[in-house]
Amino acid sequence: MSQGTILDTFIGNEDINGTIIEKFPDQPPNIVRVILETNVNSYTKNLTIHVNRDRIYTVYSGYRNGITYKGGIKYSQVSFEIDPSRTNVLFSFWKARNFGLLERITERNYSVSSIQGNTLVISWPNRNNSQQFLNPQNRHSPSNFGLSNSLI
Repeated sequence: MSQGTILDTFIGNEDINGTIIEKFPDQPPNIVRVILETNVNSYTKNLTIHVNRDRIYTVYSGYRNGITYKGGIKYSQVSFEIDPSRTNVLFSFWKARNFGLLERITERNYSVSSIQGNTLVISWPNRNNSQQFLNPQNRHSPSNFGLSNSLI
C-alpha cells in the first residue's frame, strides 16, 4: 500500500475527530482529485469544495431518502481544475443530524500550491471509532480504490 504525505489531521471536534487528509502526487499540475473515504453507518457526510465563486463541487457519502447511498468502507470522488487566480481552496465539512439537514462542522483553507497535481484522500471515521484511520494500514491510496493516476 503506497502512502502519501499527510496534509491535515483533525482533532477535537467529535464529529470529525480522527479525520486524515493524505495527498498523493498523481494528477496533472492543474488538477486536484478528492476522494472521501468513510465508514458510513448512520449519518450522511458531505464535503463542499469552493474553488471560486462560480465553481463549487460536492463529495457525498451517506443516506438519501432513508436508504444507504454509500455504506461500509466506501468512497466518493470528484476532480476539478484549479483556478490559478486564487491562492486558496475552501473545504467545508458537513454532517447530517438525525437524518435531517446537513450542519457545517468546520472549514479549512488549503493553498493551491499545496494541493495542485495531487489526489487528496480524506479518511473520515465515524464518531464512535475516531481512531480508525490513525493507523496507516486502515487508510487507502488511490490505487487501492482501483483508480488510475489520471483524471476521472
